[in-house]
Amino acid sequence: MEMIGTLIAAVLTLMVFSYIFGDNFLFKLASHIFVGVAIGYAIIVIVHQVFIPALTSGREQFIQIVPALLLCLFLSLKILPIQNKITNGLGGIAMAFVLGVGAALAVGGVLFGTLIPQISTMMNLSLNPAHYPDTEAETGLVLWLNNIIIILGTIGTFFYFTFVVRAQGLLGNLREGFVRFWAGMGRLMIIFTMAALFANTVSSRVALLVSRLQFLAGLFR
Repeated sequence: MEMIGTLIAAVLTLMVFSYIFGDNFLFKLASHIFVGVAIGYAIIVIVHQVFIPALTSGREQFIQIVPALLLCLFLSLKILPIQNKITNGLGGIAMAFVLGVGAALAVGGVLFGTLIPQISTMMNLSLNPAHYPDTEAETGLVLWLNNIIIILGTIGTFFYFTFVVRAQGLLGNLREGFVRFWAGMGRLMIIFTMAALFANTVSSRVALLVSRLQFLAGLFR
């Protein structure tokens, strides 16, 4: 069985590599197999880790799963080939609930998982060089400069998303120049961050490619 699994993995890898010669049937077949296996695995995990424990763990859990099943039923009405006011309305309710909960989770995750921790960490940083003595592991000056970059990058990034900078009055130009300066610094920080993320993505893809090439080379030794 292990030899058969290895052979299947090698064949699928070669089918994916066939995309080098252009879009073809083998690459499409490998893509469909990957999507089908991923969806099947996700369904099995959901059934065994969500539905079965909820149905067998007691009355309270069973009552909680009934609304979820109703929403799934309403959502499935959106795929009917023939729509009417009832099916469209029930499917719209389920769709609105899913999108609303998803948006709330996304906003809550960004707020409590990223923005507030970032602001809290920035406020706890000290700009006094005396608080960063040299150690065997790192240099105090480098740590101090890193903290300055973190503070400037955080403040600049927040200012970058200030969409209205013009103001009436004598201090309008001063405020506009101040906001544009910090917004420019935030723009640089965003560019550096995106470049680092892109470089990390490329390096991970190259590492994956090298691992698959090593896998194929090991089969022909």
